[in-house]
Amino acid sequence: MQKHEFKARVDGQMDEWKRNLDVMKAKADSASGDTKVAYTQQVAGLQRQYDDLKTKAAASWDTADDKWDEASKGLETAWDDWTDRATKAWDEFKK
Repeated sequence: MQKHEFKARVDGQMDEWKRNLDVMKAKADSASGDTKVAYTQQVAGLQRQYDDLKTKAAASWDTADDKWDEASKGLETAWDDWTDRATKAWDEFKK
């Protein structure tokens, strides 16, 4: 996939996940007791991973075109890990 196509896809999905994280934070804030603690810890972990992914993506966009294939592999792996973890958490929070 070309860098500009991948960037457009990731940027759009990052915006969507930012909104989802905001919803999860609100649900964690409104919970009580052990549920609040568990939700807050889960959201904090997701937020850290989201921030790391955002940093990694920003660095990848600055990669020279001739190095893009190599850089995109690491970003794609990180993106897949994030998507799996965030989707599972989102499904739990929607219950």
